Amino acid sequence: MSAFERYVDWVVRHRRFVVLAMLAVTAFWASQLPALRVEIDPDANLPQDHPYIQALKTLERTFGEKNLIIVGLFPKDRNVYGAAFLGKVRQITRRIGEVQGLIRATYLSIASPLVKAIEGDGESMLVRQVLEDTPTTPAALAEVRRRLHANPFYVGIIVSAQDDATAIIANFKLSPELPGYPEIEQRVAQIVAEENDGTFAAYLGGTVALNAGLARITERTVVLFPIALLMIALLHYEAFRTVQGMVLPVLTAILAVVWSLGLMGFLRIPLDPFNTTTPILILAVAAGHAVQILKRYYEEFERYRDERVAIRVAVARVGPVMLTAGAIAALSFFSLIAFRTAVIRNFGLLAGFGIIATLLIELTFTPALRAMLPAPQRDEIAREARSGRAISWLLGRIANVVAARPGGIAAACGILALVAIVGAMRIHVDTTFKRQFPRSHAVRVADDMLGRAFSGTNTLVFLVEGREDGALHDPAALTAIAELQRFVEADPDVGKTLSIVDYLSEMHRALTGGSAGVVTVPPSAELVSQYLFLYSLSGGPEDLDSQIDSAHRRAAVRAFLRNDSTEYGEHLLARVRDQVARTFPPGFTVHYSGTIASSAALTETMVHGKVLNMAQIGTIIVLVSGLVLRSLVGGLLVATPLALAVLMNFAVMGFTGTPLDVITSPIAAMAVGIGSDYAVYFLFRFREELATSRTESLALASTMQSSGKAIVYVSSAIAGGYLVLCASGFVFHIELGVLVALAMIVSSLGAITVLPALALLVRPAFLFARATADGAATTPQTIA
Repeated sequence: MSAFERYVDWVVRHRRFVVLAMLAVTAFWASQLPALRVEIDPDANLPQDHPYIQALKTLERTFGEKNLIIVGLFPKDRNVYGAAFLGKVRQITRRIGEVQGLIRATYLSIASPLVKAIEGDGESMLVRQVLEDTPTTPAALAEVRRRLHANPFYVGIIVSAQDDATAIIANFKLSPELPGYPEIEQRVAQIVAEENDGTFAAYLGGTVALNAGLARITERTVVLFPIALLMIALLHYEAFRTVQGMVLPVLTAILAVVWSLGLMGFLRIPLDPFNTTTPILILAVAAGHAVQILKRYYEEFERYRDERVAIRVAVARVGPVMLTAGAIAALSFFSLIAFRTAVIRNFGLLAGFGIIATLLIELTFTPALRAMLPAPQRDEIAREARSGRAISWLLGRIANVVAARPGGIAAACGILALVAIVGAMRIHVDTTFKRQFPRSHAVRVADDMLGRAFSGTNTLVFLVEGREDGALHDPAALTAIAELQRFVEADPDVGKTLSIVDYLSEMHRALTGGSAGVVTVPPSAELVSQYLFLYSLSGGPEDLDSQIDSAHRRAAVRAFLRNDSTEYGEHLLARVRDQVARTFPPGFTVHYSGTIASSAALTETMVHGKVLNMAQIGTIIVLVSGLVLRSLVGGLLVATPLALAVLMNFAVMGFTGTPLDVITSPIAAMAVGIGSDYAVYFLFRFREELATSRTESLALASTMQSSGKAIVYVSSAIAGGYLVLCASGFVFHIELGVLVALAMIVSSLGAITVLPALALLVRPAFLFARATADGAATTPQTIA
């Protein structure tokens, strides 16, 4: 007997011990499940060495900009300057200001102490808070409006141009009290709800609201797992028409899922929108391998009528193939560790571990449990044999066509590939996280409302830095900043910009006169120093901390945008770089940050990682398959249907306008990792049948009715399980479900059509030069 057969004999003899041991290991991993938690942490996913992210860290340290939330308040009478409404604004501002983790240097509201009117009579400067007390008289209300509009840079940021809405802008640090975005949003929303007497509507936007929405969708995704499980179970029942044939693959898959999720809990890896789909992936892959073993088991049981012999032969025949397919899949997922973003690295680690867990369970627990169960009865064997008659008929026709016209199949595949290349060339790289939410979703509705009323919920921040302290007193540098603001504001998707220049211009106008709304830079560094000193006397020393650092060496220029597309952001940044190169004096550098820049850095890293990852996966497939088959041609044959599946995915993305972004870029690795099983299983069985069949046509027909039939059921189950994700309504889940299902269909069809057609044309030695005796079946001995 072979080493594999001796191993199976040992497992069957010690079946109770094996089952108990595997259940004990599962119990350990299950004990780690309570540690699982949902967490959306953009920082953990960002490439920390990217210049944009380095600038983000400087922005956070210097100016306190972090985790933005915008609260839009819309009075139903469309008048911000009502006594009751301003009283509510003041109360909400006060209560949010008391929340732990608030960054006070960036806290803006009509009622915020930082929001002051800068005025003067040409000789003196007066700096006063816009809303000092709750106004009750018409004159007092009119004064609030006058002060707010005295400095036009507030309009569009904390008050709408039509005075029908106001915004509260806050940044938060995560804290033990508020450890995540859902907690921050919930606390702010609770304050607003408690103060809302029905006279105004409130909308929450910004980074906090966006990520809180992602977290809520992630939590709801867990509900889809039982539905996917049911879908896969029903398809497996169709494959076997027996309860055992349905339950065994599903039970095996559930154990593998528990192992994978248990590892997440053990390593304290949080659930996020991407890795919440890992259980469905593991479930589908594990159940697929179980189908291959059980299909072969029923086949061997019908031949030998001895349960233990059938187990030995089935596992001995399928086991090496499973190890090969599992190694390719696991290495494909582990290759995602090459990505520079934590979310994808975590997903690759967990999926790869899940595949390894699947292999261990399939080669221990499954045969041991199968040996403990009663042998299939005659009617069960008959039902299993009758299952899928329509599929058997179709596979028979496919086998005839492939055997008769392999060249035609290969040519049709080539034409299809050329069409797919045309579509793939239309793919554009872009990330917009708001696109993930349907337009009717509360996150999108709030963002649209805030975007129309104010300047936008997305930021692009330019960090201007001089060589020495006081460098930003230089009028040339300030003029360059002013020109940069006007240049950026000319873009239709930019709502507003804000910088220290806006404040200095108002100070200059207050002390020298001039037209309101016209930005005028003080003509000398000495005058800039005097203005800032005078402001500190009548205003507050911390009022400008979000605009310029204490050494007056760094300044933040903020642009508020209504578009969160990274493709748009990169085009804007390219033009900004040209503007900076033309206008900024020597000795000054400009760094780029903000939500748009962070997303652009993530997208750039993901796309670069995708190119590297595709090369890694291709190498893994060819090398592992080639080594096992002892043929480089064999490795290339295995890779062919997978390459076609990836190409078709890219073609669909290109023709439908689906962007290659941080969400869709890893899907190809998933498709290859799952779909590699089909080509491996088919090729190994085809080689086995060629060694025992009289003709190549008979070998192909037999392979179709055995491995090919299992491939159809497995790919259908995986496709059906992933299509369940479409029920979430989340765009990422819809795209993931559709693209993975498409990849399963293409890779499985390629495995039963293109793969054998190419094999018949190329006639590699590892398939056609084997002696008949190598694959001849011998009557195994009964296990004692």
